[in-house]
Amino acid sequence: MAATVFCVSVTSCSMEEPFAAGGEGTLTLNTEIRGNVVRTRAIAADELTALRNKCVVYIENEKGLIRKYKGLDNIPVGGIKLRTGSYVAEAWSGDSVSASFSSKFYRGYQKFDMQEGANSLTLKCNIANVIVSVDPASLGVNLTDLKVTYWHSRGELVFDKDNIADAKGYFMMPNADKNLNYKIEGKKSSGEAYEKTGVIENVQRAHEYVLTISEEDAPVTEGGALIRITIADIPVIEEEVEIFTAPAIQGVGYDIEGQVVSKDRNFKDTQVYIRGYFGLGSVLMNVSDNFTDLASGLNLTEGSTQTELSAKGIKVERRQSTDAASTLEGGEVLVDELYVTFTKAFLDALPESDTEYKITFEATDGRHNVSQGSLRIANSETAEEHLAPVGISDAERSPLAIRAKKAILDANIYDAAAATNYGIKYREQGASEWMAVYPASGARAKATRATVIPYHVSLTGLKPGTTYEYIAFCDGFDGADVRTFTTESEFTIPGGSFEEWSTYSASTMLGTKNVTLPWSVGDKEASFWGSGNEGSATANMTLTDKSTDMLHSGTYSARLESKSAMGMLAAGNLFIGTYVRTDMTDGVLSLGRQYNGTHPDKLVIWANYRPASGASVKKGNEEFVPDGFAGGNDHGQVYVALTDEPVEIRTKASDRKVFDSENDEHVLAYGQVTWTGNFGADGQLERVEIPFVYNDRAKTKKPLYLIMVASASKYGDYFSGAAGSVMYLDDIELIYE
Repeated sequence: MAATVFCVSVTSCSMEEPFAAGGEGTLTLNTEIRGNVVRTRAIAADELTALRNKCVVYIENEKGLIRKYKGLDNIPVGGIKLRTGSYVAEAWSGDSVSASFSSKFYRGYQKFDMQEGANSLTLKCNIANVIVSVDPASLGVNLTDLKVTYWHSRGELVFDKDNIADAKGYFMMPNADKNLNYKIEGKKSSGEAYEKTGVIENVQRAHEYVLTISEEDAPVTEGGALIRITIADIPVIEEEVEIFTAPAIQGVGYDIEGQVVSKDRNFKDTQVYIRGYFGLGSVLMNVSDNFTDLASGLNLTEGSTQTELSAKGIKVERRQSTDAASTLEGGEVLVDELYVTFTKAFLDALPESDTEYKITFEATDGRHNVSQGSLRIANSETAEEHLAPVGISDAERSPLAIRAKKAILDANIYDAAAATNYGIKYREQGASEWMAVYPASGARAKATRATVIPYHVSLTGLKPGTTYEYIAFCDGFDGADVRTFTTESEFTIPGGSFEEWSTYSASTMLGTKNVTLPWSVGDKEASFWGSGNEGSATANMTLTDKSTDMLHSGTYSARLESKSAMGMLAAGNLFIGTYVRTDMTDGVLSLGRQYNGTHPDKLVIWANYRPASGASVKKGNEEFVPDGFAGGNDHGQVYVALTDEPVEIRTKASDRKVFDSENDEHVLAYGQVTWTGNFGADGQLERVEIPFVYNDRAKTKKPLYLIMVASASKYGDYFSGAAGSVMYLDDIELIYE
């Protein structure tokens, strides 16, 4: 089994003033994978490439997401500047699949503190699956047609004659599930069918559960053999892959991608920092033609070169150490560092040049990884690089910025004097004509050329699932930096027209009952929709069923009716998710189904509601209903939410958990409608729009689950309401504007 290690490493610098003051540090993340599996099998090159490309790295602080990188090759080689303080690094890679024989998922999580200067961090991504297999020795048992099935609420895996000898299964555990179920099927030598079911309790990720079927002699009075089932819990044997940076080349206290400028011969010491793992084989320094006293091709790792450069005012200091945090066999990796200081005296003495001075470094580490970086020096007006008046922003984009039919794009003004009538031009990828869009506000900020002024434009009327190109522009200037974005695809709610219904069997306190399900296949785990029908089946009641009484389209709508049984109110309800189980007379629900992560503007439903009067409140639950509710009309409610995890609901008073839309940490958007009286004309469904209100969490997190709950008795979680309240629903859809 596999536990891949992604090492995010920065070595510590102790030179004087290694980075700019002001509470800022630099974090250098990895861009190259090197190393071998040290314990079991070698991971194939294509598998490593897939892990690199799928890996998403997040850096967060107490304010939320600060940086996000998808694909390790997109992490800046030159380092990420972060303010000092406390952060969390998190990484995800692989495929998160409920049950699979091939898809594995890896996760890493590490808290760290940023100090001024360089920092060191190792982030390990370990396998997050629960692994299952069948001991091949089980094939020797006197059972034919052997089949072993493992499952939880979201999926199952079947081991049979074709794969039982060597297959391994990978489960991602739903929040509501702590256990794995298994079933063994086969035929004894007598022809009698054999079946055995069981539960593996409290399974843990990164553990493999190996089921072994064996035989032992039975007592003489029984004859034959007894079949024994054992399950071994084996912590995963790690496969460790080291991911190290290619050599890093950074400016100390400045951005090496920009120029070092002084037009009045008042430079300061300027330092370049170069680091490589497994040693630096060479660091070649090449210079532009306007240098008259420096030669190209010098190797900075050689002592003679260092002595020669020191005499010219260029100091080279080399430091070597070991990184004991590495998990490679042997436990240590050589870290080789060069600090190249161009002194103030050297820089001030350079003759004035109409073009910039350029010093290029080419560093090769002990594993033949090569990086390049350049120090650029301007000491005249003509040599100084002038920025474009406007340009596209590189700031982290909020998940809310790009929607299905609209987008917010960010850009910057670099020269306020030159940037008149600025904005963004965009076009559908492949089109020839640009469309110009200006910021909503015409106000202009006063600024010097060196001040960066952010601005943004809003695009509307876009096509879902479409890639667009865009550039920054102003009068007399069109940016050459062409960026792209892809709009979100719309999501169609499965079964939202309620045309297909079925039943499934459920065990209740009064035996097995058939339960009505709003789905074509009688499988509550597969259904996008669920209801409380399983809980009410104990009393032989169906709360939610198909109806032809009122329709918007098609043949059926959904009819929800609150009823009373055993002195308790049971609310007619319908929800996206699964009815998990019944706890005596209480229910446990899992709200939410995975969907495509998009950001709709509203939910539209067609509804009719008729509340019953004389609402009752279960004793002890008075605090949960509004004053005046008892004895009055029942209330009906429909609410919708986007979350990053499914939400569990429990109605048992001693273990109650209800949905708190305002405070639930997993809610990113919410909307609801409540009816305290009749809604819709008699016998007719009426259109209802429920807008999504996105909260601050939606600015940094993408929604992964869709939740919708409809109840003929809003306070049904507290067994309060009125029997006879009825709600009809039809044609539920998400609207993107």
